[in-house]
Amino acid sequence: MKIIVLIVLVGVALARDEYFFAQLRDSEFGKTIIQTLQVQLLQEHPADTVVHLLKQMKDDLLNEQRAEDEDVQGALQSCQTASEAAAAVITVAKERKATAEDRLPLLQQEQNDKKQQLLDKQGEEQRNLDRISVLQEARNVQRGEYEQRRDELVGLISALQEAKQILSQGITALKKSSFAELKSHHQNFLKYYPHKKGFHTMVNMLLEVLQDEGTQESAAQKVVKIIDTLVDSIFQVQKEEMKADDGRELDFQTQKERLLLANRRLAGSIADLNARFEVLGQKILEVRNDVSTQDAVINNKQTEKGDWDQTCSDTEKAHRQQTDARNGQLEIIVECIDIFETRFDMETKSYIQRIRF
Repeated sequence: MKIIVLIVLVGVALARDEYFFAQLRDSEFGKTIIQTLQVQLLQEHPADTVVHLLKQMKDDLLNEQRAEDEDVQGALQSCQTASEAAAAVITVAKERKATAEDRLPLLQQEQNDKKQQLLDKQGEEQRNLDRISVLQEARNVQRGEYEQRRDELVGLISALQEAKQILSQGITALKKSSFAELKSHHQNFLKYYPHKKGFHTMVNMLLEVLQDEGTQESAAQKVVKIIDTLVDSIFQVQKEEMKADDGRELDFQTQKERLLLANRRLAGSIADLNARFEVLGQKILEVRNDVSTQDAVINNKQTEKGDWDQTCSDTEKAHRQQTDARNGQLEIIVECIDIFETRFDMETKSYIQRIRF
């Protein structure tokens, strides 16, 4: 009974071994193993020699696996370090971008405030200039009125002095021609100063008095004295009006200088505000450029990190596939070693030699 069981077990083992070797034909490594075994068996090498060769192949595979493990570990460490470095740069860039974005509205608000202050100062400056223009226009009107009044007073004085000269020449021997000359002078004066009614009425009365022959000479003397008094009075009026105009000029210049001084101070403030506005504009531009720069850094480093992460993933995947393939090869070699060490016989040898691809 035991012999039968043994025979059955041997038969099962032989069938399993033949199936194993038949399956090796489906892979390149399996074909290589079969070809190697066929060469060894063709040369009539003993099983121990084949086992030694198989163990050497096993050791070579294990050494390859260890070397590859070390290389892959180094490669993974390198790409992980590079990925972490890129991630660190991304973190810093995001912080800088956030800081810049936080600063931007504050700088913009400050610039808007400076702009409004600048507009206020410029408006105040323009209002002062408009005020100066109004004052200048009013002063021009005052000066024109004063000059017109002055010219009229000068004309009155000239007319009175000419009348006095005519009367003075005719006091001792006053003739009708003197009256005619005086009337002609009065008519000429009337053309230039038609609105001086009081003056013209006084002249007409004096001329009527002078035409009375009995009183001509004494009346002429009285008229000359009156003329002198009138001239003195006009000179006094002229002085008063000149003094009043000087006062108006001083008041105008004072107000104008006060406004000009205010504008000179405003000009300094406007210059400072302009300079600050430009500085803020430059800072805003720099901050915006910094945001754009950090965006570019983030995008570039994210791409770089993605590439390194993909490299790590591909390396690990390739290593797993290679390890799985090598483990399969090791299983084949270990199974071959087990066959040649425990149950190799002539039937197994014959079967291996008959395998074809």
